[in-house]
Amino acid sequence: MNSDSEPPLPITNLIDTREFFLPGSGVSALLVHGLTGTPYEMRYLGEQLSAAGVRVFAVRLAGHGGTPEELGATSHDHWYESVVDGCERLRAYGDPIVVIGLSAGGVLAARLALDQGEALSGVVMLAPAFYLPWRERMGLAAVKRLGPLAAMIYLRASAGADIHDAAARQIHPSARLMPLSAAISLCEMSAMVRARLARLTQPAMLIHSREDHTCPFGRNVEFVMSNIGSVRKKLITLEQSYHVITVDTEKEKVASEVLAFIREVSGAQVQEPARALG
Repeated sequence: MNSDSEPPLPITNLIDTREFFLPGSGVSALLVHGLTGTPYEMRYLGEQLSAAGVRVFAVRLAGHGGTPEELGATSHDHWYESVVDGCERLRAYGDPIVVIGLSAGGVLAARLALDQGEALSGVVMLAPAFYLPWRERMGLAAVKRLGPLAAMIYLRASAGADIHDAAARQIHPSARLMPLSAAISLCEMSAMVRARLARLTQPAMLIHSREDHTCPFGRNVEFVMSNIGSVRKKLITLEQSYHVITVDTEKEKVASEVLAFIREVSGAQVQEPARALG
């Protein structure tokens, strides 16, 4: 036990934010976290998939998991390179690949599906960031007019991530500062992918919470379900979570739905997720 002079480390210091690989066979899942996030927010989902026999690789996007300045020095093209590298790593196994992205990672997943075509068996978008709230979009558009000066502006992060579950929110690793250049780059990428979404033809699933405060449910869900080119598309609506649905109140449902989708589109023999992992 720790003495009074040696208090225990804060639990956030014990959170593993590195990219991770989990073994499996027959099908591979590429997991992509969100803007200012880390692979930690995909770990529960990854462990559930791996326990069911799915091979998992969760990338850490360029510039993430370090200082705000490191993130500010990157753009959506750098983040996308990380996703492409992860896809190439999984392609070496020769099994079907499903890409699964959260928030900005959902937009990156759609971009990968558009570029890779039949090389990907399916795409899952978890609370995708195709549209931010109206006021935030207007504010970022105004800041963008500052040109190079926009890269010098950092916004202090809010008290915690957009997570309903208080215990999960308390331990969730969050960025201290948000470079507005990164948010502007996300908006640019979202607009670019929105314009191409009708060309996305792989089986697709969208999971979104009605109570999402970061990426509004109505605007994002209506756009994706109305514009995506996939013939096989499915919407799962959550009622008790906020934005980071992979760690929130309904994370078990998210994992179960993702696994069922992987089973359906890949034909792989995977089992139900092990509920004991969380």
